Formats: sequence, structure tokens, C-alpha cells
Amino acid sequence: MQHDDSHDSVSRRLTRRAALQLGAGAGVAAVAAPYVARHSGGTHAVDLGDVQSVFSAVPNWPVPSIVTRPRWGANEGLRKSGQSYDTRITKIVVHHTGTPNDITDYAGLCRGILANETSGEYIDIAYNWLIDPNGRIYEGRWAQDYPSGAAHTGERSGANVRGAHAIYHNTSTIGIALMGTYDTVDPSPAMLDALVSLLAWKCARWGIDPLGRGSFLATNGRLENLFNICGHRDTSATDCPGQRVEPMLPAIRARAASRVAGSGYWIATELGEVLAFGGAPLVSTAGFRLTSRIVGIAGHPSGTAYWLFAGDGSVYAFGGAGFYGGMNGRHLNAPLVGMAATPSGRGYWLVAGDGGIFSFGDARFFGSTGGMRLNAPVLGMTPTRTGQGYWLYARDGGVFSYGDAVFHGSTGGIRLNQPVTSMAARPQGDGYWMIARDGGVFSFGRAPFEGSAASSRSPLPFVAMLPSTTGKGYVMLREDGRLAAFGDAPILGDSQGNVFGRAVGIAGRLSPL
Repeated sequence: MQHDDSHDSVSRRLTRRAALQLGAGAGVAAVAAPYVARHSGGTHAVDLGDVQSVFSAVPNWPVPSIVTRPRWGANEGLRKSGQSYDTRITKIVVHHTGTPNDITDYAGLCRGILANETSGEYIDIAYNWLIDPNGRIYEGRWAQDYPSGAAHTGERSGANVRGAHAIYHNTSTIGIALMGTYDTVDPSPAMLDALVSLLAWKCARWGIDPLGRGSFLATNGRLENLFNICGHRDTSATDCPGQRVEPMLPAIRARAASRVAGSGYWIATELGEVLAFGGAPLVSTAGFRLTSRIVGIAGHPSGTAYWLFAGDGSVYAFGGAGFYGGMNGRHLNAPLVGMAATPSGRGYWLVAGDGGIFSFGDARFFGSTGGMRLNAPVLGMTPTRTGQGYWLYARDGGVFSYGDAVFHGSTGGIRLNQPVTSMAARPQGDGYWMIARDGGVFSFGRAPFEGSAASSRSPLPFVAMLPSTTGKGYVMLREDGRLAAFGDAPILGDSQGNVFGRAVGIAGRLSPL
């Protein structure tokens, strides 16, 4: 392989097959993401208006499980000084290690590569990250001595440690190596899955468009047009990352892009603050001044847009979500409490506390509780996946089904410790969940019970929930903007309790990572 170290001054071809000395194996160290909330402004007087989606950094993207240097047994005595750091990353270079495919002690392989490379002019292992055929991700080049429990991000003070993986192309890049040789065999599905996870994390972290390409100024002075995710051979004359891997890069880029864009959510507060996490576009607020406190947020089916709605019937559209009407300025028997989009995104329903339903755009009216005597006020609605029906739910857990919505059960006849605050249908359309103020979860139909926060004894209420796209998990939102996750639902970040006013809703698309 061709490499060069911190000053891009050295080039050589390495034969690792005879040089590697293998040692004992190492386990996988799971780490948690450092979450950073992103706020829309610093005042409680929030203006709202149209916004444009842009590809921006997502510093709160969860860190995947990493086999850290201590876990794979790095001999830090071999490491030399002279690390360089980059405050900006623009390209990610994919490699293979060129080592035998019959090696099964991958921790030992890491140790062998480290020993081999530091025996010459290298200060450390050349790659930032390595991946084995089982899908385990290994920390490569040393960035810092991390505090106990901290995520091993390959960074120090927000700057990425510079590797020595590609001659003239180390500055502002990250090098990822697939363990083995991939000229005549394909990398395993688990290895490719891990590569996509690692690419999604780093693309999100540094605001890199996985599908993009653009100019790169190599340190030999050459200006090149490179894909943001490229193969080593795209930077210099080498077979790396292997004859089988290079043709896979377009599909790998597409998968990474889908991962980044396919999972994200917004948390909204009563004062109109909206915080974006994961792949949800970060939007600004300008244009309208609120006339009433926001009571919720409804996501567009695309996962890239949303509506905010207020108790007086006002509706505000963002990120390409269409405005089809509202109830502000009209007489309401009860304040607005809920909103939901149709499957097309070209319409929506509004619901009031008495169960009155108001349909806009292509949303159809299927019935309401507006004329019924209710034991408890209606809190919201959840449409079916076809858009040909919906459920209304009340504070006592009563459920009312209309159109093609199937009644799967309710807590209407159960004595509750705390009142119900939210409901969500399983995306597959065969069940639903309700949550109570204390974080208790009630499952109906085929919606699985994956856990609850009732035992947390939180003094603050849980106010909303969002299921995963698989229907095998959910997150629950607390009034201070914190989240609790269950099943396969990932936490892509939360407000860490730092919001303006009370959090009132969560919307978006929550795909397992």
C-alpha cells in the first residue's frame, strides 16, 4: 500500500504478510454518543417562516460501537510524537489493508500493523479506522487519551487526528481500512454494513455530503476533483481498496447518504423553538410572530419538513411542507390539541380538545367526537398508514376509531396512575402505543412493549412519543426536551434539558442505525 505520514513527505510499498506478528484477541467496547443540542435562537419571542434545507454538520450523530486501542491491545510505547490535527474534514478515503484473508485474530492484526508501521518512519498506525469481516470497527491512529467512559471519536478538542493513509491526501481526510485483500473476493455484508455506519457517522459529524464530489488540493500542489467518499486508487496509483471494492463505492455512497438522511427528528417547544437532530434538516425561524403558544409539531411524510400548530388553530409550514389552511380566526369550541399529515403530505387533519376534526388539503373527514359526551378530553389523533382513517385518543386512554382504523384496545376502563399524554400508531398499521405522564407505556395490537420510563420517577412529565420505522421501538419525549429510547429506536441527540419553555412534541423519521 502507499502511505505517507504527517508531512506527506514519504512514500513506500509495504508487504505486510511476513511482517505481521499476531497476538491475543480483543473485545468490543461499546460507547455512547456525545450529544450536542442545536438551538434555533436565544429569545422567547420566536418568529416563524419558510426555510431552505441545507446539508450541515450533525455533531450529535451517535458514535457506533468501537474496539478502542486499549481493547485491541495497542502498545502505546511504539507510538511516536508528532500528531497533526485537522479542524475541517472534506474527504473520506476507503482502503483495504492488503493482508491475508485467512487471518481471524483481528485485534492481533491491528497490533501487527501498528508494530510494522512504527518500525519505520510512521509515527503510528496509518489509518484512522479499521473494520474486520465481522463488522467490528477498530480505533486506528491515536488522537488522545480519553477520559473514562468518553466516546473514542478520533478527535481532540473537535479536531480530527491526521492519518498517513494516502500520499499527498492526508490533510483534511479520514482513512478507513477494510481488513484483508479484496481483489478477488468481496468484503462480507457485515463489513460493508459497518463501513456504511462509520461513513454515515463521519459524514454527519463533518457535514460531508456522501454523494457529493468536489475539488481537493493535494499537498503536492495538484488540484483534483474527488468524490467525498473515494477509494485510495482515486488519489494515487495503487490497487487499493481492491478490484472488488472500488466498483461498490457508488452503492456504498448511496447507502451512507440514505442513512444520514433517513433518520432524524425535531423537538418543538411551546415557544416555537425547534431543535433538529440526526438527519433532520436544521431550519431557521423568520417571518411570522406567534399569536398563541405552540401545542405540537407534525412531521411531513418525507422526513424533511414539518408543521407547527398552536392552540388558537394557527398552522405554520416549514421546509417544503404546504400550507392548506388553519382554524385561527374561527370559533373553536375547544382549543386545538393535535395535528397529523396525510400519507401524501398534501393535506392534514386538525383536532380540538372536544374531538372536533377539521380536514384540509387531501385529508378526508371520517367522523369525530365533536357531538359526544366525553369522559375525558381528547388529546390528539393518529392516522392510519393508508390515510383512510384515524384514531382519536383521550386523556383517560379512551380510543375512538374512524374510517379504516381498527380498534385494538384502550385504557378507558383501567385505573391509571397518571393520565395518558400521547399515542402513536405502529408504522405497519397493526397496532399502537399510548404513554402516560409518568412514562408508562401501553401496547395494543401488534405494537410490542419494549419498556417504559415509569420506574424513572421523573418529576417532569413525558409528553410525546415517536416510533421507529420498523415498529420495534420508540422514543419518549420529556417536558424538558430529554428522550428515553426503547427497542431498536436510537437516540440521535436531545436537548439535555436545555430548552426554551416546555417541549411539546417530536416528529420525524426514526430508522434504526
